[in-house]
Amino acid sequence: MAAKKSGHGNAHVPRRWHEQRWLTDVVVRAENIDWDQPRSGQTIGPNGTEATLEVNWAKARIRKYDDIAPAFIAAAERRERAAEEAEQRGHAVTAAENHYAAAILYTPAVWAITDDDEWLRRLYVRINANYAAWMKHAPHKVERIELPFGGGKLPAYWHLPPGYSGGRLPTVLASGGMDTRKELVVAQHGDRFLARGFAVLTVDGPGRGEAPLLGAYVTENNWIEAGEAFMRFLLSRPEVDPERIVAFGSSFGSFWMTQVAATQPRLKAVATALCCHEPGCHTIFEEASPSYKKRFMWMSDIHDEDAFDAMAAKMDLRPLVPGMKMPWLNIIGEKDELSPVKHTLDLAAHAGGPSPILMYQGERHALSGAASIVLGPKYMTYAADWLLDRANGKPAEEFFDVVLSDGRIERRQIGRAHV
Repeated sequence: MAAKKSGHGNAHVPRRWHEQRWLTDVVVRAENIDWDQPRSGQTIGPNGTEATLEVNWAKARIRKYDDIAPAFIAAAERRERAAEEAEQRGHAVTAAENHYAAAILYTPAVWAITDDDEWLRRLYVRINANYAAWMKHAPHKVERIELPFGGGKLPAYWHLPPGYSGGRLPTVLASGGMDTRKELVVAQHGDRFLARGFAVLTVDGPGRGEAPLLGAYVTENNWIEAGEAFMRFLLSRPEVDPERIVAFGSSFGSFWMTQVAATQPRLKAVATALCCHEPGCHTIFEEASPSYKKRFMWMSDIHDEDAFDAMAAKMDLRPLVPGMKMPWLNIIGEKDELSPVKHTLDLAAHAGGPSPILMYQGERHALSGAASIVLGPKYMTYAADWLLDRANGKPAEEFFDVVLSDGRIERRQIGRAHV
């Protein structure tokens, strides 16, 4: 089914968005784009620290929710002009880096739009054009992939590590959450997976990023079908070692990658972080910022809130995880405000394979501000090392480790009973 223009007004808008819109604007004025997630870091991270000034330039122009898209579009367009100027001077690498920055700077803009698909299509034309221009001079090989899925397509990027010259590689199937895009998963320089020799397939699965504009909406369980498509692609590639495929999912990507892992036994291991594992997703959809439910309604193409609630009630990983035999690492914040950690601990206790836990003391969902994350191990580095060990055949341990506020790791329990 082709994606359709949602229009303006009440399409894909939950009741709380109307009721609390004034409050959302007040919070945005106080906290800017980071009021519910660290979007500044999500935008700066792939670009590198030089993007900090531009992100701050855009943030200075934001006083309410509706300012987010125009501010970041303006920042992206500045980088596009810089790329054109560099091309005219014959500076191909500088032009490519500016194209990359432009593609990434557009992503906060598209995140803020859920009521105008035609505007989103025009922005994705710019994102894709800039990313394609960067790919021509990228420091590693990158290929755009579009996988057939029902009546639509799932877009993805296939990354090979720098210096790759042949042979079979350990491979990561990777997805972020509902707020990020495939372009944000692999960094331009110093990416943790590529630096460890992994090939990476970073995906916009059903509902995520660009996928709805290509006719692929999310349901309560169609990432299981998407997992089949992703694995078919990976197993068809000569660069992939079929015995060393692992998966990574963050935020709502933790839910989706758990669905994939539970139904793809060829995966060697899976790591999930910033976990969203609550059955029915009540906390994120009914207690957190109404922007989450608003976005997920767009991702599912469900206009009626009662119908959406009925779908959300069926989102439950508990029937799946007992069949998971591969090692499954969960990285969580003790005070997660979007999905209480008890749900992740319960799932891990009932998994069919080793299910270690790394929990950051005092940390919220985003794992971005508490002393434990500042002074302790960096969770993406930890996940990349853990997945590499599994890909290389090192047995997985069972543990429940807590990163304390002074950065030390305390082992609370060994064994399966996390709760």
